[in-house]
Amino acid sequence: MGLFLVPKPLIWPMLLIFFIAVVYKNRTLRNYTNDIISALINKYLLWRFPIHHQDNGKQIPTCPYRFPNGQGDIGKFLEGIENSEKWGRSHGHVYRIWSGMRPEIVLTRPEHLRGVFKDSDKHFKAVNNNSGYFMSQLLGKCVGLISGEEWKSVRTGVEHPFLRKSAAEYVPLVKKHIKMHFDELLQYGSLSEGLLDPAEDLKLLPFWIVAEVFYGQLTPAMMAELREMAPEREALFKEVIKGGVSRFSSSRYLPTKVNQSLANFLTRWRVFNDKAYQLALSSGMTTAPIVQMYELVRKGTMTPSQLLHTIDESLFANLDVTTGGISWNLIFLASYRHYQNLLVQEHVEHADEAERYILDNSSLLAACISESSRLKPLAAFSVPQSAPTERVVDGYVIPPGTDFIVDSYGLNVRNDFWGTDATAYRPERFLEKGALELRYHFWRFGFGPRQCMGRYVADIIIRTLIIHLIENYELSMMDPSQNWGRNPETWINHPQMQIRCVRKQ
Repeated sequence: MGLFLVPKPLIWPMLLIFFIAVVYKNRTLRNYTNDIISALINKYLLWRFPIHHQDNGKQIPTCPYRFPNGQGDIGKFLEGIENSEKWGRSHGHVYRIWSGMRPEIVLTRPEHLRGVFKDSDKHFKAVNNNSGYFMSQLLGKCVGLISGEEWKSVRTGVEHPFLRKSAAEYVPLVKKHIKMHFDELLQYGSLSEGLLDPAEDLKLLPFWIVAEVFYGQLTPAMMAELREMAPEREALFKEVIKGGVSRFSSSRYLPTKVNQSLANFLTRWRVFNDKAYQLALSSGMTTAPIVQMYELVRKGTMTPSQLLHTIDESLFANLDVTTGGISWNLIFLASYRHYQNLLVQEHVEHADEAERYILDNSSLLAACISESSRLKPLAAFSVPQSAPTERVVDGYVIPPGTDFIVDSYGLNVRNDFWGTDATAYRPERFLEKGALELRYHFWRFGFGPRQCMGRYVADIIIRTLIIHLIENYELSMMDPSQNWGRNPETWINHPQMQIRCVRKQ
């Protein structure tokens, strides 16, 4: 009876999803059926999206489509480090993968980026990051994934707290949270025993900083509620990365636990932000970003979804990003201990201009962070975006509107520009080269006006944290010969290991 309550145009997609669900219960049948479906769809996609060499007519090297995710998002993120090298070996410097059924052209060389990103201000981000329906419900309208006039309108409304000048004002706030966080780790964590898990122990530090940037001072009850929501949101994003049935919009009609969890979270998230807005008003914090964003919604400049998704992006999605940036820096400093002494010396030399030092992009501190980001990119592949006009890459004619992604390891590590010691940790290389020279050779926050909006706040958090650590602690590896463990379940590259973190006498 329930089936006939579904609108007629959706009956066949739902029957298809039901069939897929039944097939996937039987492993042998699943593999056999998947092989057939994948082969048929692969033939269709190669016909539907032809890309040929302008001289010899040869088809662009392409990873075979695999139903239902193609190579995304598991292939791009969870297995991205391995696939970056594997796909490059198999297909060369420029090739195509499938994210769902959307083609993405992989760029691995600086000359590719120079031609493709010359007009990056006119590029369009892929709808829902090419991740499908479930992504659309969590982040589809966030400022990082929208484009054109929609992006300009939302960006103008939310960027002020994240501009370089504004971000500098948060240094005292960042210092306050770092002290509070380490006091808590000393009291309740293993830091009192001289141990630190950089990713796990520092996971919520950037979270609370960015929360205060957006909301102002929250009540203890609201902070507890926000903390409770973090693992719920983390579990939902794992479903985005896993893909499968949830890629398809028809999956919203299925009575699944994950759909119920999504509905519960979205309701809870909306109610929480309503309460945060009212709290800011009643506390006289009328300049808090949450108040200004709600005013934009009231005026019709921003939609409720754009507001909720953008704050979600800044808090929850970028929680993983900033945590990855923080944690690998500490691993490198623990492994290459002499840089701790050099940083202490540099910090002492700039003691009279502490805030300016934190903002200085020409310091050894900044170079250490850049070098960590170079060797351990937070994601193996960038967010897909398309150029408005035709591009020719290595002779292949790429139609307008085709999405491009950057292979971070191909650019940051397997690039002749970095010399014979490309795989070594040597921060000084960033002091030897200027910003213009580095352009198109180093991928971290992207290029042009579509760079990550939170980059200045992220750098202030990481730099201030490192200063706190080198002033108060000595970092070292538990076992200098051990392999550096990586968390296989996070979409962002996080270490999974402890280091020694002993308080200085």
